[in-house]
Parts: sequence; structure tokens; C-alpha cells
Amino acid sequence: MYLKAALSETLRLYPSVPEDSKHVVSDDVLPTGVHVPAGSAVTYSIYSMGRMKFIWGDDCSEFKPERWLSPDGTKVEGHDAYKFVAFNAGPRICLGKDLAYLQMKSIAAAVLLRHRLTVVPGHRVEQKMSLTLFMKYGLMVEVGTRDLRPILEKVKAVAVEGSPTINGGVALAKDNGHEGSTTDHQLAAPVA
Repeated sequence: MYLKAALSETLRLYPSVPEDSKHVVSDDVLPTGVHVPAGSAVTYSIYSMGRMKFIWGDDCSEFKPERWLSPDGTKVEGHDAYKFVAFNAGPRICLGKDLAYLQMKSIAAAVLLRHRLTVVPGHRVEQKMSLTLFMKYGLMVEVGTRDLRPILEKVKAVAVEGSPTINGGVALAKDNGHEGSTTDHQLAAPVA
């Protein structure tokens, strides 16, 4: 849940497609009253929209995943589709939006479970505007091994106490004496 909120906040500030254009098929009038004649192109900046105070509030420049969570923090709350347009909106919304979130969450979970990533000291982090937003100088990171022992100790402690779940999310399963096993319990699939 928090991971999806963090990914949405990342896309708000750093959309993979920083601007988009629409072509006007017939004369139209924008909500501001501006007449747009047929044959025109209207380009809007998704990058800029994610940083506008009148849309996101005074803290619009801050990375704040909590803006995507319900007030009690128990679920992800969507915003108006025309407020957050990283995947477009309305009849032109990206058909791959859900798959994109699934892939982002899968990669983040797989990498961050076992590794710590830190930007190389002195590396200049700067985006480059193009059809897609990318890093002007790449993103040089140091990859370190994450120590999972504290997490495993917490799992064992909870198992000894007899609690069936950890924070209501991960169930414990008996090892059932599988050959070569060194632990009494192992993590099972996440509980929905």
C-alpha cells in the first residue's frame, strides 16, 4: 500500500512522459474561455502540473507519499484523474497503467528487499526533458547488501509468541521438516 503511494508520488514529481499534446478535431473552448480552432495542437506539461500549488497545495515540491493515503493510512486513495495525468486520463487513459504499477512494485520489492541503493557521493542528479524523462548523467548508485537478520529475528519472535501474522500482513507457515531446513518457521505468501 505505501509502496503504491510512493510510486504515485514519484510519478507526480517525475512523470515518465513529461508533456503531452492533443490535436483539436473541431472548434472547442477551454474551461478558461480560450477558443481553440480545429487543426490546433494543445500541449500541456505533466511535469509542471505535478508541481502546481493550486493543484497539489503549498507542499507541492515535497516528496510526500502520504498525500495518496486515506486519513487513517489504511488504504491508497486515488486523486481526480485529471489532476494526476501521468497515465493520461478519461478515454485516453493508459491501458497498461495497472500493469505498469505491478511491474514497478515487483521490481522495487525484489531489489529493495535484499539491497540498499545510495547515490554515489558527488554524482550530479539531474533530469533531462525529452519525449520521456530520463537522467541527464545516468544515475550512479552504490549497491549494498541489506542485512535481513533483524527482520528474520522479528519473524521468529512473533512465531514464538504464537501470533499468526506480522502487522496483519505476512503469515507464518510451519516448515514441516523439509530436508535441509535450518529454521522452524518460514515466511508464507502475503495475506491479502
